[in-house]
Amino acid sequence: MNEHKAAPTGTAHFHQSFVHQAPRATTWSLERAGQMADIRKACRIVLLITREMAQVAGDRVTLRAERRRSVSHFRQIAMYVCHVSLQLSLSEIGAAFGRDRTTVAYSCRVIEDRRDNREFDEFVASVERLAYSVVMVEVRENG
Repeated sequence: MNEHKAAPTGTAHFHQSFVHQAPRATTWSLERAGQMADIRKACRIVLLITREMAQVAGDRVTLRAERRRSVSHFRQIAMYVCHVSLQLSLSEIGAAFGRDRTTVAYSCRVIEDRRDNREFDEFVASVERLAYSVVMVEVRENG
């Protein structure tokens, strides 16, 4: 026997904590714009860290030989780190990088698949640690 009782017609099943008044559109827009500015800034920081660490790690030959490929590869790593380490959504990352969320999801899959290589995994783990530390310091100082 099903012991679940249906709610009376016309009433909502929502928990009280979800019921709130919607903020005015201008307030929400300003808050969201500020959040997106912070997200874009964090994503730029992660991309810069990725590029610099790749150069320190000796990836300069690849950078010169296949500039377009390495630039997109660095962006894929940065997107992955933003998603995994900074816990940003695929949509937020996509907006910050000027890409679609499906492109971000693809980038995350590509990088995750490459992490089977020990050296690449160590590189990405280093980028994750440094990016998280730098972005968190930025948030604490300015937040």
